[in-house]
Amino acid sequence: MNSMRMIVKYWARSKKDLIFQMLFLFLSTIFYTFVPIFIGRMIGALVNVNELLINFLFVIGFSLIVYFANRAGRLKGAEVSARAIYHLRTDISNAIYRQSFSFFDKTETGQLISRATSDIEETQMIFGMGLIMGLQSILQLVGVLVGFFLFSFELSILLIIVFGGSLTVSYFIAKKLKPIFLETRESFGDLTNTIRENIVGAEVVRMFSTQDKEQHKFQESNTRFYKASVKSVKFNSLYMPLVYIVIGFMTIITFFLGGIWFIEGKMEFSVIITLISYVASLGFPLVMLGQIMLIYVQADAALTRVREIIESAPEIEDAPDAVPIKQMKGEIIFDNVSFGYTSEHRILKDVSFKIPEGKKLAILGTTGSGKSTIINLIPRFYEINGGNIKIDGVGIDKYVLKDLRRNIGLVSQETYLFNKSIAENIAYGKEDATYEDIVEAAKIAELHDFIENLPDGYNSIVGERGTRLSGGQKQRLSIARALIVKPKILIFDDSTSSVDVETEFKIQEALMKIMRETTTIIITQRISTIRNADLILILDRGRVVGFGNHEELIESNILYRQIFETLYQKQKSKGGIINE
Repeated sequence: MNSMRMIVKYWARSKKDLIFQMLFLFLSTIFYTFVPIFIGRMIGALVNVNELLINFLFVIGFSLIVYFANRAGRLKGAEVSARAIYHLRTDISNAIYRQSFSFFDKTETGQLISRATSDIEETQMIFGMGLIMGLQSILQLVGVLVGFFLFSFELSILLIIVFGGSLTVSYFIAKKLKPIFLETRESFGDLTNTIRENIVGAEVVRMFSTQDKEQHKFQESNTRFYKASVKSVKFNSLYMPLVYIVIGFMTIITFFLGGIWFIEGKMEFSVIITLISYVASLGFPLVMLGQIMLIYVQADAALTRVREIIESAPEIEDAPDAVPIKQMKGEIIFDNVSFGYTSEHRILKDVSFKIPEGKKLAILGTTGSGKSTIINLIPRFYEINGGNIKIDGVGIDKYVLKDLRRNIGLVSQETYLFNKSIAENIAYGKEDATYEDIVEAAKIAELHDFIENLPDGYNSIVGERGTRLSGGQKQRLSIARALIVKPKILIFDDSTSSVDVETEFKIQEALMKIMRETTTIIITQRISTIRNADLILILDRGRVVGFGNHEELIESNILYRQIFETLYQKQKSKGGIINE
């Protein structure tokens, strides 16, 4: 879909208003075309007061009709434009929401924000002014040409030639501007991304005192945007003087040739005035058509970027024969699973293991061995490259995606909280959550007492990204958010790393009842958690090198014994083992 088809598609969302707008603009043009005729008649009636008055009243009457018809058309056009922008914003928002994780891995956040905000704003002119002025200009130009043909065929041909030349120049200017406008949108996206990174990473920037480096990075993006903007203005400025030259030339030619024909008795003086009035009327359509051509090119650059998002198909979607999940039990099987975030590099290689329903699995491994990758594949955040992942004997790609994820509770190492109340953050994944549900989840996560001591209790706002909470409090809130949906599969990605040992022990104690009914997967370095797991999975460089319980692995697996002993000594020296 090109930009023009896209524009028409969104205009068509308001067919009724669009039709009324065109009718009003058509009515306006008809009477606009009559005005110069009666202006000419006024000149021809200078010897007759009554005739002069009648023609004057016609001019005033037609001008008022033009005004009110124009106003009505513009009001309808504003509705068409606003509705088009509304639907465009909705479509890009829906497109972003439906994208898979891999899309966000490849797309900068700042560029996404820029496309969903400023790029949409750039299209507003074409949806609004482009529609109103474009239709009006074309209709008025046709009216002027008809008027010229009625009074002078020779000048009409000349007008067509001059006007054609003007539009040709406009076309070439617009063609030159297209890559420049695209550059302005891209550079503005970079600018937005730089600002976002500096805000989100404010702590890191100040910790390493890299403000000057980041300021230089911002200045580079800002300079790129400035240069592209100035360049576009330079090309844009070429058109307006051309319009004045065209109007001036046609005025002089009309006076000159009309004067000759008047002297020769071939043309009346009132006709000359009518033609001059038509030439004066050319100003608006010529200026507008040229500007609209430039506005279209500018909108085309923005719509090209917007269209890339809207037309991006998510990598992960429901299969045509996807089945709903009525009741999940929680058995998980990895069958020769291979996966890589890029086609060149595989993170997991032929990984196979089975977790019976209701069992607890601890995952251990060296850095980069694929621990977090495994838990990202279970909710089907990414599509595997080979093998199969089954839950309750059915491949996860056969389930309805929403059902699959509603039955999985994930507590990530990096906790993201919304700038809302504690209660809203806990209940985020459960729309019908009651106050009792929220309190129950908070109690299990050892967060209830802390919340009760806050002035606003569960209504306390956590701040952007949870900045008003400590790291441990954020992680406990994240645990409560996962628990409230009562998942059949519960995944912890080192999610108690910011919690002290005693609090973690209390959380584990509170979770015991839930874990007996839930398949639990834990990435952890806590000895107590590892030892109490029903099963332990050992990964090394993307391969399974050990699988079993603590007693089996401590006897038979060298890598497990090394990891366990290292963690044991490290945590014992810090007093981090409380249930030895």
